[in-house]
Amino acid sequence: MKRLVVFLTGVLFVSCVSHKAVDLFASGGVRHLRDRPDGLRPSGAGAPVLILALDGAGRDQLYGMLRAGELPNLAALLGGDGFAHAYLDEDVLSVFPSITMAAWTSMMTNATPADDGIPGNEFFIRDTREFVALAPISFVDNAPTLEIYSDGYLDRHVEVPTIYERIHERDPGALIWVSLHQIARGADDLFLTKRSALLDAAKAFASDKLDGKPSRDVYAALDENAIAEVAAKLDSGTLPDVVTIYLPGLDSYAHTAAEGPDAARRTYLREVIDPALRKLVVALQQRGALANRWVIVTADHGHTEVLHDDHHAIAPDLPKAALEHAGFHVRAFQRKVADQDAFSAVVAYGGPTAFVYLADRSRCAALCDWHAPARYREDVLPAADAFWRANADGSIVPALRDTLDLILVREGSDHDFRVYVGEGKTQALDEYLAAHPHPTYVDFAPRLHALAVGAHGDRAGDILLLSHDGDRDDVAQRHYFAAPYRSFHGSPSRRDSEIPLIVASPRLSSEAVKASVDRVLGAHPTITKVGALILALRAHPPQP
Repeated sequence: MKRLVVFLTGVLFVSCVSHKAVDLFASGGVRHLRDRPDGLRPSGAGAPVLILALDGAGRDQLYGMLRAGELPNLAALLGGDGFAHAYLDEDVLSVFPSITMAAWTSMMTNATPADDGIPGNEFFIRDTREFVALAPISFVDNAPTLEIYSDGYLDRHVEVPTIYERIHERDPGALIWVSLHQIARGADDLFLTKRSALLDAAKAFASDKLDGKPSRDVYAALDENAIAEVAAKLDSGTLPDVVTIYLPGLDSYAHTAAEGPDAARRTYLREVIDPALRKLVVALQQRGALANRWVIVTADHGHTEVLHDDHHAIAPDLPKAALEHAGFHVRAFQRKVADQDAFSAVVAYGGPTAFVYLADRSRCAALCDWHAPARYREDVLPAADAFWRANADGSIVPALRDTLDLILVREGSDHDFRVYVGEGKTQALDEYLAAHPHPTYVDFAPRLHALAVGAHGDRAGDILLLSHDGDRDDVAQRHYFAAPYRSFHGSPSRRDSEIPLIVASPRLSSEAVKASVDRVLGAHPTITKVGALILALRAHPPQP
């Protein structure tokens, strides 16, 4: 039977909108997040910053289009003049998994997923038995993503200060605007899109559009309105110190477009985003708001084409069957379950990845004690072996055969994941990759460490399943943990992990901008360090 999931990557694709959210959007689309004394003006203690966040933009494609002159308004935002004042970085990598909520949180906190507490779009918190579904993938539930904007659902699960909170620690007078981004804690105002655009997108995405005929117009309306709302606000009044504009439509359309993610993103950038940016450029120029402002253009992940069918999309009942074979009671794939449900295993979906959480089954007489870690030999290894056997020969779950690239396990959440190789044996990831090269994977071991080892590393689970996706050149051999889509992301491959980072200042040469960037990013630039870069640029006005 055909499965339809509402995959929300920061856009409010909702078919049923709460009264609170309707009131929020109908009231003008601005949520005030911080009490600001009347008359308080930006202090001028630092440089103004504009962050343009393009969800799902691939580095090579975006840079190629810019250099070919296909995006003239984006080029104007970067100072024009043949990029004489802009630096286009070629090295920044996203987090692993390279998926929306984990990536943007890491950037906007300057912390790793293991420390900021957001490892993916779905995850489980053992101490509270809470299943956090910021953008549900394994089941259909529209409310959680809506609550990101109406109630700060993501913000309240972030365990470290945001960059906005850190800016306000240094400079309480700084005026910070955020448009449509999921991370807004510490900002002054959160700008939301028009209600009509929201509901049109909801209707389209909750219909049969995933079957190959998505309407690009509804996603375009979201992005166009996000830009227009900020541009209109810039016409008068106090100029903001920091502005973040998040554009989700590029990613959302790429997930569903029949022409594939590369063609879809190319036309969307050229025909939707770049023309919409004209209003922003004009508004900033008329107020002289680009004269001393850092401009940062970046993204969270790339995209990998996948096949839209039930064979390549790994249904939730498949990992459930493997775990049941190993003797586990699997939590239902939904946001909330009954308090008395004595589940001993939890699965959270993430496209190419799935997190598996296991209880100590010796402490499950009534409810399982999730405060206690799973036993390695009695709980973790039997579950891992069930997945290994299912993948190797299909003997347990035939439909899982040859769908998994790696089964990663660990002995306690303060340890790195290791590769399970069967018969209760494991191997260090670097050693395994040396013996079994994965040329498409990039800096996998350090990024996996950043996911797994830290104050909240347990949120990445006891077992991490990595499907055959980013390691396969043939799209027919790619699999993913989700309902059928046409594109996904989240693997450690270059396609999914390489992200753009463009920094510009009209007062500096491209070489001087590069020097400012390199001082912060160092030899191994990651999306986490982009957060540190934003803080550093804000603290230091460009000096020619």
